[in-house]
Amino acid sequence: MPGPTVFARIRHTIGRALRETGQALDRFGVRGDTHAKSTKTLGDEPYKFNDHLSRHRNKMPLLKRGTPVVHDNVAYIAPCSSLIGTVHVGEGSSVWYGAVLRADRCNMGCGRTSEELEDWRRMGKEERLESDSDEFNSAGGGGIFIGNGTNIQDGCVITSNEDHTEIGNNVTVGHCAQIHSATVGNNALIGMGAVLNPGSKVESLGFVAAGAVVGKDQIVKSGELWIGNPAFKLRDLTDKEKQHLQYQAEEVSLVM
Repeated sequence: MPGPTVFARIRHTIGRALRETGQALDRFGVRGDTHAKSTKTLGDEPYKFNDHLSRHRNKMPLLKRGTPVVHDNVAYIAPCSSLIGTVHVGEGSSVWYGAVLRADRCNMGCGRTSEELEDWRRMGKEERLESDSDEFNSAGGGGIFIGNGTNIQDGCVITSNEDHTEIGNNVTVGHCAQIHSATVGNNALIGMGAVLNPGSKVESLGFVAAGAVVGKDQIVKSGELWIGNPAFKLRDLTDKEKQHLQYQAEEVSLVM
């Protein structure tokens, strides 16, 4: 893919300058307010400034790696979560406290059109590795694409260093789970602390139990329950369990 456009570079530089200037003015104002209200005089014990400012930005656009895109009707994006690079979050989905979604190994810079994005997304892994290579050999990864009504719970880590990470609709990703360049189908459930390694796939209505580690390129088929490290199929889900998976993510979203 070609590099970022001139307009994208200018917009990115001006945006960063404005953010840094705004933060500096905020800190200056906080210090001035504290000085004005203080009753301390020269020689008294020093006091702490009541600085409420948080420098954390949960949406982090990268000039060469893309910008997060969050649907206008998203359920919730926690202020202390991190969406880095080419991360797309669909309608009604949520990203909870401390979750990190990191797609900064691709070459989908700021300023791309939606058509360019879709063409790039449809590329095969080998084709993308070739087209995205750079002088630092740091590109070639994919993006993170999350569907509708999905919830990414507290402390999750999702990356796309080797290929796209695709998470479907109405998926629940449990606390502190990790998904790395993997695919998760609709209405699946990834248990707390589970790990999906690159190339693995969980089909729709698949269930990966808490703490399970799905190996590279393994496939959890629809309606299966996998457990253990390394993960293995324990049994097929019952019809009642499948029905529960279908509204699991919706119930969590309704909490908001």
